[in-house]
Amino acid sequence: MVRDKILISEFFKDKNIGAVASASDHVVRKMLNKVDFAKADVLVEFGPGKGVITKQILAKMNKNAVLYVFETNEQLTQGLNKINDSRLSIFNEDAEKAMTVLKEKCNTKSVDYIISSIPFTFIDIKKRKRIIFNAHALLRENGKFITYQYSWLIYNILNEQFSKSSVKFGLLNIPPTFILIGLK
Repeated sequence: MVRDKILISEFFKDKNIGAVASASDHVVRKMLNKVDFAKADVLVEFGPGKGVITKQILAKMNKNAVLYVFETNEQLTQGLNKINDSRLSIFNEDAEKAMTVLKEKCNTKSVDYIISSIPFTFIDIKKRKRIIFNAHALLRENGKFITYQYSWLIYNILNEQFSKSSVKFGLLNIPPTFILIGLK
């Protein structure tokens, strides 16, 4: 818990922070097992926080792949900037703007995977739907949206938007999590 001191501090200041601790290694492994890194050229991460998942993605990515991360908290973004990897681009922007930012700043129109830790429970329903709709639009055919949540509140939205959706459980996390996957 000491490693998450900044996360705890930001949790009480920033309504967009949804946890006082980073995801457990077990949850990160379960999420990333759904990614075919051999075929993934462009990945996006929403809400990387302190970069626990970010670092694991980078460790598994191809040398020619790219990872774009979207984090709204400026202090957490500053911490992410310390990750020294040329394949990583960090945007201090809302996930809702990802499609526009990637088109305008990176000339990227579609991605293979979106991995998300943003706390949908704390986001109003209209914005939840916009983020998921935009994520679906940004994904290539057969692309995946993968998120972990403390409730399955967004499962119906994923079901409506994606051709196939599923739920896995991350029991070895405090609190236990739902890993939700949408396949385009």
